[in-house]
Amino acid sequence: MSRHSCRGAKSVTLAADTFYMESLALIALAPAVRHLGAVSLRGLMSRSPGSLGALALLSLALGCKVVIEHAADSTHDTTVVLAAPQRLDSSRVATPAPPPPPPRTSTANGDVSDTTTAPATAADLATLSAELIIPVPGVKAAELRDTFNELRGGGTRKHEALDIMAPRGTPVISASAGRVLKLHNSVDGGLMVYAADASNRFVLLYGHLDHYADGIREGLPLRQGDVIGYVGTTGNAAADAPHLHFAIAHPRDVKLWWTGAAIDPRPLLQQASSGGSE
Repeated sequence: MSRHSCRGAKSVTLAADTFYMESLALIALAPAVRHLGAVSLRGLMSRSPGSLGALALLSLALGCKVVIEHAADSTHDTTVVLAAPQRLDSSRVATPAPPPPPPRTSTANGDVSDTTTAPATAADLATLSAELIIPVPGVKAAELRDTFNELRGGGTRKHEALDIMAPRGTPVISASAGRVLKLHNSVDGGLMVYAADASNRFVLLYGHLDHYADGIREGLPLRQGDVIGYVGTTGNAAADAPHLHFAIAHPRDVKLWWTGAAIDPRPLLQQASSGGSE
């Protein structure tokens, strides 16, 4: 007599006399019984010499691992456990997060721009203006020429920066307290320093530097007036026109130093020099 169940069963017991018939039935029903917890077959070794062959077929049909154990209470009984293979619970497998998009570096001559802008408020600009000084010593606000809207790149883009003319080697100073975000060497902008301002909401860019100041490094805290480099013509600047390319951007986060909405530095520097009366 045999007992078996094809759905939700913990085990199947087969008598030796009916082993072959039962095993053939189980093989036929293999797709339905793959999830059995165990199958116990007794008396196989003593009464059914060829039962191991049928058992092998049964295990292949069930897709199970075969373990043979001799019963402690009988020398004739054999228990064969067909353990269903463990299945991976896909609901518990963590899906890896997609990698972040790579930085979209600027291809302009030191400009910082991004398709997702973060417009600065009037209060933000007032705060920034109050903390700025002209980053080239000896240059007066009235001497600053409006170059923000000039076309560059053969008329393909706006400059969106302030060119401050000065002799080569003139010190370039930090226009605001803050910290160095990135030292960058660009084909167009040459040697550049990207720095956060004191409010940690704006990025100040100093480009076309001849060389960096000693000790300048990324993460370095800056005080207003600290020397960060020297005026030069690196990048695409004309060799006979050394100047500082000074730009300001307002990104969503200053960690994204290569992004942000461009802001004209000239009005802010002029307002700062006049004590905010303009």
